[in-house]
Amino acid sequence: MKKEKDKAKEIPIDEENAEIEESAKEADEEGKSESETDQEIAQMQQELEQADNMMLRLAAELDNYKKRVAKERESLVKYAAQEIIVSLLPVLDNFERAIESADKSKDFKSFLDGVKMIYKSMYDALERKGVCRIDAVGEEFDPNVHEAVTQIDSEKYPENTVAQELQKGYMLHDRVIRPAMVAVSKGSPKEDK
Repeated sequence: MKKEKDKAKEIPIDEENAEIEESAKEADEEGKSESETDQEIAQMQQELEQADNMMLRLAAELDNYKKRVAKERESLVKYAAQEIIVSLLPVLDNFERAIESADKSKDFKSFLDGVKMIYKSMYDALERKGVCRIDAVGEEFDPNVHEAVTQIDSEKYPENTVAQELQKGYMLHDRVIRPAMVAVSKGSPKEDK
């Protein structure tokens, strides 16, 4: 029997059984009866099983949570533009009405007025979503919001000032979504001497 105990000491004890073995040693030292020790071991094994089951359930819940979040993220990306598209659909409807009206009536002024109203409704829809124009003409050139495509002589605007806007620029809240395409003043032309 002593040889079996020596062999048990030589075998490495895994972490799950370490506490049980420790309790058994203490029970031997304290002189507890075998039935009390067996009861304690059984109770500890039951507690260990409960802890293992809880850990497995928590791992499964975490895995399900990760899957749910990934699915929600995918859905958000897929339908991110839905709100802006819904706000632009009336503009599309107005364009269709304008085209039908232009086919029936050759009154250019009415057609132009209709197109201006459509432009305003579209800009208003974009503005409600946080889109605004970037001021350009007369402003000091700023490479963060302006894209210079040429330089021109200008008596009206000093050097490094936007003298002409070739294409409007827009921001979404505080982010530039398209810089204004501009011509920058070189200042007034110098006369040859």
